[in-house]
Parts: sequence; structure tokens; C-alpha cells
Amino acid sequence: MSTNPITCNSLIQRTYKCTPCKTQPLDKFAYITHILGKRHQKNLKSSDHPQPNDEDNRTIHVTGFDHTTPAEAIIGAFLEYGVRNIIHHFNYSFVEFESADMVKKALKETHYYGKTRLQVSARHRKSHNQATEDNMIPISASLSRQLQERIQGRQLDSLIEVLILEIELKPEDYQMREYLRSRIVQFLMHHFSRVFGFIFGSSANNLGFKGCDVDLYVDIGINPWASCYSKAESEKKASDVTFYLAREIKRSRVGIKVQAVARARVPIVKFQDTQTGLMVDLSFRHGMPVYNTQLIYQYSISHPLVRPYLMLIRYWAKIQGVAGGGQPTFLITNYALTMLMLFYLMSRDTPIIPSVAHLKKNHPTKFDNVISGWDCSFSRDMSEWSRVKHSVTVMELVTEFFTYYGKFEASKWVICPLAGKLIDKKALIDRDLNSLPPCMVRYCRQNVNIQLNTALCLQDPFENSHNCTRGLKNGPLVEFQYKCRKSAEICGNILRGKQSLSDFLKPIKISPEVLKEIFTNDPAKEVDQSIEEIITLDDSDDASQDSVEVINVCSEKKSKASVSLKSNIISPSSKDFTKIDNVSDDEEVIVVVSGNTREVTTKSVKHSTASSETSENGVGSSREETDEVSVILPEGEPENKPYKFSLNFSKIPEFSITFDGAVSGGKDLMTAADDIGQAACSLVHFALQQCLKVDVSVIEAFVGDKKRKSISQEENSDTGKRIKGADGESVPISTKYGRLAQYHCVAVSQLWVGRKQTSKKVPWMKNVTPLQFELAVTDAQVSTSGIMISSNSSDDSDKLDFMIELWQKCNDPSNILVTGDSRSSVKITRSQMQPMFSYLSSLSQNLLKKVMVYVTSTSSKR
Repeated sequence: MSTNPITCNSLIQRTYKCTPCKTQPLDKFAYITHILGKRHQKNLKSSDHPQPNDEDNRTIHVTGFDHTTPAEAIIGAFLEYGVRNIIHHFNYSFVEFESADMVKKALKETHYYGKTRLQVSARHRKSHNQATEDNMIPISASLSRQLQERIQGRQLDSLIEVLILEIELKPEDYQMREYLRSRIVQFLMHHFSRVFGFIFGSSANNLGFKGCDVDLYVDIGINPWASCYSKAESEKKASDVTFYLAREIKRSRVGIKVQAVARARVPIVKFQDTQTGLMVDLSFRHGMPVYNTQLIYQYSISHPLVRPYLMLIRYWAKIQGVAGGGQPTFLITNYALTMLMLFYLMSRDTPIIPSVAHLKKNHPTKFDNVISGWDCSFSRDMSEWSRVKHSVTVMELVTEFFTYYGKFEASKWVICPLAGKLIDKKALIDRDLNSLPPCMVRYCRQNVNIQLNTALCLQDPFENSHNCTRGLKNGPLVEFQYKCRKSAEICGNILRGKQSLSDFLKPIKISPEVLKEIFTNDPAKEVDQSIEEIITLDDSDDASQDSVEVINVCSEKKSKASVSLKSNIISPSSKDFTKIDNVSDDEEVIVVVSGNTREVTTKSVKHSTASSETSENGVGSSREETDEVSVILPEGEPENKPYKFSLNFSKIPEFSITFDGAVSGGKDLMTAADDIGQAACSLVHFALQQCLKVDVSVIEAFVGDKKRKSISQEENSDTGKRIKGADGESVPISTKYGRLAQYHCVAVSQLWVGRKQTSKKVPWMKNVTPLQFELAVTDAQVSTSGIMISSNSSDDSDKLDFMIELWQKCNDPSNILVTGDSRSSVKITRSQMQPMFSYLSSLSQNLLKKVMVYVTSTSSKR
């Protein structure tokens, strides 16, 4: 990052340029938005750009603010020091600068966010090299001396066997793990009707090191992922089970340091066993990892060369810090690394072990071995392979492994242990059985796709739709391959007697100069900005997704809520929607539909209020109200709605937005509750109708501060909601939220399914706003899918029918709550509501977060 001050008087007058992204000079707000954008984050992690390895020395730890403080505010507080990146949490942040000198300067000065003083400290964390050195398992002094000797041939293999004897798990370690498994199973039997426990991973695959963690799978007779549940229901039930297990383990003191990891592909409970002191990862999803462990175990005993080869490389990876389970998630997992090693033994010119497909051949499939539609059975008989003699040593195999993966073209191939050979990505995408091995027939018949747009693609031998290295980033892959090439050179010198085995077991340090050399020798192609993948506003980050609260509401409760809703408002038909044109910016629209009758009423925002009333024939009529009349706020509890998310309008400048996505305006900060309410309603209306192509009928319109009284409690102790007292006078009633608007929505589900894939195909044009691009994606989605929103369509099976309501907190007008509820009695549409509402939440929050826009004059447009 480079900073070009225009003047020295004000920070706002400076411009900032992002070096990794090669941007033009940006102003303060544009630069902050750029840093938080996914393109910038993608470029920081991309292999196209050298990665500085002194991140810890250039990073500060910031605390002292509350959970409502946005990341933008923290960046703004330190912008003058040259902010490169930020990792923002609820009550603390890590801010990365361009250089370590900026850290020293920032530590000497006092920093504030508003009137809040920020606490700044240096980031205290072990350096990369120190952390990798700590990964070395202590060995005896005599063995250390032997490792420093330069030996060759079979003597080298004998020394490797001595090393493995010192670092591997001992019989008593296995006994301790079995005792732990039995104790956990006995404990869980008090909570579930039947429990079976299985150890998997390093503690059971014959490749574990001393002190390794215990991976434990428990079958508790509960399957939240059953096909009878929707995705939202499965996630909710799995989360409930995870937190229940964590709470009971902590309460009973079976474990300490208990941590529930519920929002994961495989939810786990992490804890330290109180009796053995071992760290445990407890999972309950399915037993496929147990079959993976059994497969690795059978391979490890299939030939005398296999286990020493696997153990030595796994120990090397532990020392180099290029693999590991848990955190950080962007590394190669130990399981994936083991499968990479086994794959090479299958694919070399003279294979040492058979492919998984060979083990499955002529082996009967049993029902108990089928998990989620995938056959996990295989033959344990490898006697014919164990008797084969190979004229190669363990160290030579290790050298071949490093040479192979040091030059591997990861972008072209899928590593397939099932077939025992590489598969072209294009053939896998096309599901071309003529080009694919016969063993891929089961995958081609499944209605699932493996994720291929990753740095490295390793296909799981059982669950063929799972990419075992999907979390691996480009930067760690480049580092892994670089260290493979360096280690291949060291291994070659060891085989020639020029270096000792101790040199192989030393961490390989990567300096910034070495990083530059990597990218100089292998220059990346320039990215064409005109066709670069653009992540649109609806592609939310984790923070915006986490803010969507999904409450499990049974059908009976939803039915009652629907009845209650119908009693208060007129239920619009989902079959009669037309566009309303020629409405002025000062008018709101209220649409009332009853049967085949449709009444459209407009009102002036500044002078009158239109409210809908229902006559005996179901036709709505308008009623004008004067400024002296107080509109009673509607009854309702937003907390009881199935779906809800918040919008924070504090300290945001006021803007307006046109239908083509252009942003204009830029006034003072909004402080009036009326302005904030109008902006919130307009923003959500714009997101629903213009960006998501949802048919919207305004059941209740925002009426403004003059008609509703103040809901800010600055002038009144009440919220504007009143009832008649005993004396006939109106009495104020305090409520937590006041409802601003109510929309009835109908959406065609195909219009938002696959929207992210469409965004990757739409070219980014010059001189367009993010919202213009968002609208272009919408048009492309409609045109490519061939689906038109038709009011005359008789097929309602694919339509989402739901209500959206906006609420304003009475004592905090900048706090807007958006709730949603399904109006359809069709079960499948209720299961689709959660992702649809999450989509709306993501888009609305990103409109504020990334564009910093509030709409003030477009909600009346149709």
C-alpha cells in the first residue's frame, strides 16, 4: 500500500493506492471499502503476488471497543499508518500494516474511536520458524548424533527405522486411547439410548506420533442430516446436538477447555480429557472417517517400504509447518497429505500399492458399508503386493515424492486415489465416461459435483464428490511445492553422502528474497480485469451470514402465525401482480388485493397518509389523515419471527440510489428517526425488487415521523403506541420495536439459485458501480434461465410466498430489524425460505457495508 498526501491538513484529503491490487489512487472511504472487499482479500492470498512472511511483526492487536464497532471504523483509526489488511472480531481486531516501523509508531501514540480510547499492543505470537521447530518431537542425544552422520544405502533406511521407533506411538499410548474411548462411550450412554465409539485418524491408522490428538467418532443414534430434514433443519439440529454434547462434557468435568465447533461441514466438540490429558476431537456425523482410517492402516502394512516412507514425510511436514489438522484451515490436512503420499506409490511406473478401485474390484458391497450413497467397502487382502521386491530404498521413495509434487501442475489435474492416476478436470466436469476410468461411474451417477476451483484438487477415494484439499490456498500450496523442491535437493545430497539426515529434518526458512525468487522464476500471467471473476454484493462473508438468526418453528406455530396475520391485514393473492409506473418520488404505494380485485392507492409522504381499509366487498379505500392524528403502531413481536437480521444505520452518510444502480448524493449523517426509517424501507425494497427480482406488494407503508409521533424517546417516554384508558383518554404503551413497513413477496426460486455462478460469467465493465453490476447479474440470470416472473402462471410449486417486515428499535432508531415469515403451506417452500432470507440478509448488509449507501427516495418506484 502506498499513501499519496494531497495536503497535510486533513486525512480525508489524502489518496491511497493498493499495491497488490494495482489500483488507481482512492479516497479514504473508497480505500476502506476496497480493503474489506473480496477482490483485495483474494489478491493478498493469491499465488500471483509474493507473500511477506513477517506478518506478525507488521500487525497490532486492537481492543477497547464494543461488539457494535464496524471494521471500517478500526481501519479509519489507523489509516495513516498504511493499513494492508484487517482481521476483525466482535471485540478485538488484528490490523496489518505495510511495515514493522509503522507498528512501532502506532504503539507510541494514543488512538480513539469517537470518545472511546482504543487499546493497542503488539501481536504476541510465535514466529513461523519458531513454531515449526517446536513441532519437532524430542529425541535422545544418541540418536541426534547418529542423524548428523553421513551414511548411504541400506544403513540410511536402518537409521530411518530407529528414528521412527522414537517418535511413534507406543503400545501404552494405544492402551490409553482405548481407555479414553471406552470412558467417553460409557459417559454418553447416560444421555443416548445407544452409543458406539470409534477412534480414527493418527491414533488408529498406524502413523501416529507421540502426543498426537485423539479423533473420536461416536454413533449416538441421531442423524440430523437425514433426508427427511431440510438443509436449514439439519444445520439447526446438528448445532443443537453439538452444543448439547459440549455442555454435558463441560458440566460433568469429563473434559476441560471445551469448545463447540457447530458451523462446520463436520461439527465437532474439542476438549481435553481430564484423566489422560489428551486433546480430543469428538464428531458424530457419520463413520466415513473410520473407513478412511482403516484404508490407510491397510496400506501402511501392505509392504515394508510403505510405513517408513509415510512416517518420514509426515514428520517432515510437521516440522515444516505445511500440513496439520484444525487451525489454520488453509493448510493441507494430515489425511490429505497421507493420501497424496499413497497416490504417488500407486501412480509411479512400478506401483508399490494398488489403487482403491483395485481393492474394490470383485469385493461385495454390504449395506453397512454404504454411507450417504457412497460405497466404503474394500478388500483387506494385499498379500500379492507385499511379496513383490522393489529395487528402491525408503529415502529414494521420499526423494521421488518431493520431486513429483514439487513440479506438479495443480491447475490441470484431479488427483484420484480411487483410480490410482490423474484425471483431467475437463473430463470430470463433462462427466465424459469415455475419457474417465470405469471406477468413476458411481460419481457420474450422483447428482453432486466435486469442487474444482481450488488451489489443489484431491478426490476422496470413497466420497468422490469431496475435495480433500478444498481449504488449501494458493500461498500455502506455493510454499509446499517450494519446500518439496528444496527437500528433493537435500535428499539427493543425502543419498550421495554429501549431507546428513539431520539436515533434512531442519525447518526450511523462506525469506522475502526467496519469495520474490519463486515468483520471478515462475511468473504468473496478468489477470484481465475485463473478464476477472467479480464477487457481487450478495456473495457475503462469514460475518454477514452469521448474523442471520434462524429459529426452528414447527408447522403448528407457523400456521397460527399465519392466521393471526390474516386477521390484521388483507391477504394479497400471489397471482395478480403488475408493475406500477408513473408514480412520483413523493408518493408511497399501498397495494391491496382481494380475490380478483386490486386497489392501488397513493399518498403524499409530506402531506398525507393513506391507510387501507376493507369494505364488505373486499375493495380497499383510502383515508386521509391530518398532522394531528397519531397513527397507532401495529401489534407484533419481531423476536418471534422465524427469520430476522439487523441493519445498523449509525454514523452512515445519506445517499440516494437510482434504478440502474447509480449512487448519488452524500449529505450529513442521518440522525432523525424518520430519515433512518425511510432509508431502511427503501433499501430493503430496492434489494427485493430491483436486485432479487421479487414481486413486492406494499401491505403497510412507512408513514413518517409527523404522523406516527417520535419513536426515538427523545421527546416522549412512550413509543407512539397507544390504547384507550379507563377514562377514555389515550394511554402510551412502551414497546421494544415499532413496525415501519410490511411487504408481501413472491419469488421464483430458480431466479436466485445459482446466482453466484452467474456472477462469474458476467464480465466486469468499466465505469460501472457495484450495484449496476449486481443488476446486470440479475438480468443475466433471468435471461439464461429462461424464467420470467409471470403473474398468470398456474404452477405455484416453484414460488416462494413470504412476508417481510421492517422494525425500528424505539430507544435506538439506527437499529433496524428485518423479519420474514413464510406464507405458503407447501413444505418445500418453507425449507427454501431460510436460504432465500439469508440471501436477502447478505445483500442488504453488503449494500451498507461495501457501498455505504442508504436509499432515500426510491421505495415508491415499482
